[in-house]
Amino acid sequence: MPRRDTPASTPPARKAKTPTAATGKPRARRTAARPKSPGASRRRAHSDPVGPVDRLFDVTATPAGPVCEDVEYVPLEQITLADNPRRDISPEGIDRLAGMLMRSGQLQPVIGRRVSPQEVIVYAGQRRCLAAKRSPEIAGTEGYEGLRPVAVLRVKLLDHPPTKSEIRRIQAQENQYEELSMRDKQDQFADCWQDNVGLGEDERIARVCVELGIAPALARNLRRQLTLPEDVRVRVAERPSGDGLSITMANTLAAMNEHAPELMHAVAERISTAEHHQQALSSMGAFVHRTVVESESLYAVRLDEGIAVLDAHEELERGRAHLTDDGRKVLAKSIGCTRAKLEEELGKLANRAQSTAFKLDVSRALRERAIAGHYAWVYHRGADYADALWVVSPEFVIAAIHEAMEGVEACPRRDESYFGGPRVTDKDTEAALEADRKRRAEARHRAESAANSNLGLGHDIATGILEPRAEQLDAVRRIVALVLIEQYPTIVAYGAGWTDRAQQQPVGDTARFEPRQRDAILDVELARALAEPDPLRGILQIVCRWAAAFVLDRNGVPSTTALGSARTAGKLQRALPDGAGQLRSAVWELMRPMLSPHLAEINRDDFVLDDTLAPAADLTAHRADSALADVDLGEEQEAA
Repeated sequence: MPRRDTPASTPPARKAKTPTAATGKPRARRTAARPKSPGASRRRAHSDPVGPVDRLFDVTATPAGPVCEDVEYVPLEQITLADNPRRDISPEGIDRLAGMLMRSGQLQPVIGRRVSPQEVIVYAGQRRCLAAKRSPEIAGTEGYEGLRPVAVLRVKLLDHPPTKSEIRRIQAQENQYEELSMRDKQDQFADCWQDNVGLGEDERIARVCVELGIAPALARNLRRQLTLPEDVRVRVAERPSGDGLSITMANTLAAMNEHAPELMHAVAERISTAEHHQQALSSMGAFVHRTVVESESLYAVRLDEGIAVLDAHEELERGRAHLTDDGRKVLAKSIGCTRAKLEEELGKLANRAQSTAFKLDVSRALRERAIAGHYAWVYHRGADYADALWVVSPEFVIAAIHEAMEGVEACPRRDESYFGGPRVTDKDTEAALEADRKRRAEARHRAESAANSNLGLGHDIATGILEPRAEQLDAVRRIVALVLIEQYPTIVAYGAGWTDRAQQQPVGDTARFEPRQRDAILDVELARALAEPDPLRGILQIVCRWAAAFVLDRNGVPSTTALGSARTAGKLQRALPDGAGQLRSAVWELMRPMLSPHLAEINRDDFVLDDTLAPAADLTAHRADSALADVDLGEEQEAA
């Protein structure tokens, strides 16, 4: 078996001896891992919170003499892959790598250890091993003509059994060549996090960062993601699409899951498209509220200080339907009854609330109690707005109603506007007026602050559009495409369906073709516009389909189909009326360079206004009388 020795560094456990300049006797090389003094040890401990890390192949020290390492050419049948955190491997990428190995050879050896004369375990180089074993299947096929399959791999052999921590660091450095998927990163982090149990939070994070070679921000994000359920966690991606979740959204859901797991599940389930994901990112409070309103099985009560008034009877009935066994225990203890009599007491409370039409005012104290007891999920809306709060524990709301209704008699509530008026004192009036003045002053302050925020947004927009980012241009592309599709679906389908054979279908056994169903055409055009790499070209794709509807030759468009001339005439007129001079001019400037001479000639009069041209008809010529029956109204007029 061929064998090659090349210079490299040794494991730090060995001491390389080199001759001194004066005596020629070998001397032991000092290593950086051993401090010279207690002071140096203290300084190092202060700067390195996780302690020294053993290096398998030290590239930070420079030995004075040559050191040998073992590199062997190992047949593929002797290679066994060790466990690797990478699970998501692209088959196309493996084929490309196999082609590179067959064409260019193996530039970097894999890392492994010989455990027997007939077996070598490879710890780093998983993709190269898979590509080598794949090469016999694709060698000589299309795209790989004249290539011979890989027979052996260069393996750098370790001289000792590596520990689990060493294997993890080898694979972490190796995986920098092709980044792991988010799911593989989560599994790798979970394994390393479990191995460092017993350390403090910060020290544990630092140790994981060293072993996996990742930044602390990524480590903390992965730590939060591990608190999510498996069905939600697998949807997290750095570049989400479809029902995928971004890292920012995953962090928000992880915080929500800590106090409101059912609410988190409902919100995560509702984020099923990229549009929903963007809506949730831009306004999580509004998205959660819409989720709560639309979900009948979800329990969540929004508490807005000063403006929320809860109907006691309605909330009692709703809360009773969502009580769990643990919630019943807490509630029975809170209202001072046994679990056996809990339903009876709740029934009496509900009847009293209904007979008195009792309303529960949401106060700051009630919100603070819900937050302190971890009964609610809080959405922080910034310094300018109060936090939004949703109580997810029915026992808290029921207990609050019970406490507020103590002393309320079970009799119909009187009309305070009639019976209470004569007993109003001057002090009550003055207090009410003062409260009203404060409320109006606060409203004016909020209005002024909001107006200043709006003006500041205008300045930010003026600055932001000077150098728009790629994601902003992509957002513009989506806005334009979606607005055109939603506002003018028939016109876009009309323009695309009569100009693109791929968007047409045969009519029975005839040789004629007509456009496909409108929604099918719109789906294709929208996907084409959004898939265009250049955002501006994507906008142009959909706008041209819209504009093409106004410059078609009507002789090639029958009037009887779903996208016929008669059925779309009114929509075309409303979308581009005769008086819209600037819009008509813009459509002509866009489409004129793409029109054939024939189409340009028949559409010129509809778009180009030239008062110097003589009228086509002789206005002074004699005209014979016409009867109404002689006038051909045509199919379009009859339909109208």
